[in-house]
Amino acid sequence: MVGFLQHPFASPRIEQRVAVEAIDFVYANLIDVSRLQIFFPLIVVMLYWSLLPHGVIVLWCIASIGIYVARIALALAYQRQPAIDRSPYRWGHYFTASCLVSGLLWGISGWLFFIPGAESQQTVLYVLVVGTAAGAIIISSYWMPGYLAYAIPAISLLSLNLFIRGDFDDAVLGGMLILYLAMVIGVARKVREQAYSGIKLRFDNLDLVERLQEQKLEAERSNRAKTQFLAAANHDLRQPVHALSLLSYSIKSELGSERGKSLYLHLSQAVDNLNSLLSSLLDLSQLDAGALKVQISEFPIASIATSIQSDYQSLAAEKDIKFKVVACHGGIRTDFVLLRRLIGNLVSNAIRHTHSGTVMVAFRRRGEQILVQVWDTGIGIPESEHREIFREFYQLGNPQRDSEKGLGLGLAICTRIAQLLGTSLNLRSRMGKGTVFSFELISASADGNRPIIEEDIDTAILRNKIVLLIDDDAIGLNALSSVLTQNGMQVTPTGTSERALELVFDVGLRPDIIISDYRLAQASNGIDLIHQLRQHAELNDTPAILITGDTAVDVLRQLRDSGIPVINKPVSADTLLPRIHDLLVTASNLADERLGLEH
Repeated sequence: MVGFLQHPFASPRIEQRVAVEAIDFVYANLIDVSRLQIFFPLIVVMLYWSLLPHGVIVLWCIASIGIYVARIALALAYQRQPAIDRSPYRWGHYFTASCLVSGLLWGISGWLFFIPGAESQQTVLYVLVVGTAAGAIIISSYWMPGYLAYAIPAISLLSLNLFIRGDFDDAVLGGMLILYLAMVIGVARKVREQAYSGIKLRFDNLDLVERLQEQKLEAERSNRAKTQFLAAANHDLRQPVHALSLLSYSIKSELGSERGKSLYLHLSQAVDNLNSLLSSLLDLSQLDAGALKVQISEFPIASIATSIQSDYQSLAAEKDIKFKVVACHGGIRTDFVLLRRLIGNLVSNAIRHTHSGTVMVAFRRRGEQILVQVWDTGIGIPESEHREIFREFYQLGNPQRDSEKGLGLGLAICTRIAQLLGTSLNLRSRMGKGTVFSFELISASADGNRPIIEEDIDTAILRNKIVLLIDDDAIGLNALSSVLTQNGMQVTPTGTSERALELVFDVGLRPDIIISDYRLAQASNGIDLIHQLRQHAELNDTPAILITGDTAVDVLRQLRDSGIPVINKPVSADTLLPRIHDLLVTASNLADERLGLEH
């Protein structure tokens, strides 16, 4: 009995919470129960008023009602105390003490009000006592010491009175009351176990939810750390690849032997693979960082179809795969660049996993939507892998992690781009038969704002054009300078913003185009430098290009807001030269228009 009163729980941590819940339940219902039980002593008074001295009856009644009033006051005090200051065991002892006094009073009533021959009054009294013991199971069993403190003295004292003062029939009734006491205690224990199990289960679920939330936060922190690492390290990782790509282009014309040309092809392929892998990492870090912004425009379906056909025809031909693009009439309303990247990733993935047959891109009208599909007759994807293949770095059929088969980022990037475009990727596949990826976009009129599609450049436009080239990385500066010089441009390279400003404002250099790395020495950047250079009266409209390997969100936002064309590292000659060509042509056309207006 002492153990029950002191600490009815075994495990200290979670059982403390169970104890709090149990005593909360008891005190939440104690007022309503006590209000009802106040009438029980009054019933006894009415039954025995004419049979016993009034003084005994009144004293017992006042004491019994007093304990119920004390319980109500106790419950009100519990509710007023801040939850954080409530000790479940201390308040449990208070409740147990009140139950013990109540049990003794009702047990003593059997001795005080025992009148042989008054069967009806005795029956009502016993019903009140044993009925209270049965009804108390619902509430008091949540705090078992309290229940035992009432039931044991109340019923055992009634039984003892019957054994000592009654006849044989009373003794039988007393024995039945002892059996009843054992039964209600057993029921109370089962009720308590079920109640505690329910409370513990709820806490277990809360703990599980809390752990899942912690794991989710940890996963999000890891993902942010990965994104921040890529954003911080991308510039440094891409810088040597950027230089390597330009240098490999520069040595092409210097190779005369067949072996040299063969080595160049292998070098070029290795650089392309490395460039592709880093570009995938850059795309993924930009998407995770939320740095890529959707720029909606309307353009003809034919424009994107022509671009995809041109970009991937030769890649399919190398594998002797038939590649075709089927396009319906009309236009699409979406981001041209992101759509091109999405379809391009799906097409390159299809070509990589198709060894014979056909890869096809289809644009089909479906009411107000345009259904875009990428079909292939490749190896197919097992149904069990349909969800897994969209995870980062997950690849089918490449346990050796052959870099020529990609890095396993293409479909992860596609999923994120599709979400940016407000659509979702659907997949159907049959093993050995092929796969089709599809998604839907909003249709638009065919005469929308068609983006410019790069075409072969006129190298004469580049010849003898003056380039002011700024980069604090000597290797990258020399490599880029070599590429531009080979294409007939006059390059003035410099490694600092101070020297660039000196060349323009003091030496008198008048470049036709400015090409600057974003990140320069001494915490300066290419955006500020270009704005400073354009403050010269003769350079107000000079075209410029920024080159960067940064993926940090704030940097990308600055680059986007600057309005200056940006090329991400590693830069290839095939990307840079057409961009220079287009900017020079645009600048020349604007100059001609101004000259015409002046005349």
